[in-house]
Amino acid sequence: MALTATVYKVDLNLSDMDRQVYLDTKLTLACHPSETEERMMVRLLAWCFHANEDLIFGKGLSTVDEPDLWHVAPSGVIEKWIEVGQPSVDKLKKGRSRSTRQVIYSAGRGRDQWWHSVQEALGAFTDLSVYHLSAGEVAELAALAQKNMTLSVCISEGSAFISSAEHSVNITPLTDIG
Repeated sequence: MALTATVYKVDLNLSDMDRQVYLDTKLTLACHPSETEERMMVRLLAWCFHANEDLIFGKGLSTVDEPDLWHVAPSGVIEKWIEVGQPSVDKLKKGRSRSTRQVIYSAGRGRDQWWHSVQEALGAFTDLSVYHLSAGEVAELAALAQKNMTLSVCISEGSAFISSAEHSVNITPLTDIG
């Protein structure tokens, strides 16, 4: 019997002071059976940092032709190709050939080794931004995960303050490229 994705519902209040984006929205996230809550919550965080009406979640880990999130303009042009975790250089090359801009939110065990192995190859990308997330912050973020979540996210000066009724966490991604 095949495992199915676990569905998470999010009532989200977002205040992005850096981009002047303010919204209340409801999101549905599917957590793939091989995906951790940490990774799923980093996808949600990436959505918050890039939120707009044309930003959508990809189909999931098993779909190699899609990123974790992408911003597809009404004209069909892929504005942003956003990956979470430790994507392969080949997948990022595919994103570069199909999109205007690529973004990585690196997290997870082995992050530093992954970065060391791909840093030189990714240095040739001109429209790439890489944000590293600390393991401690990602663990705190995952503690907010519930099947039904109500979250407030305030982004200011590149940091995100995420809170639920029970917990809060401050995430400050470290940038490397772009």
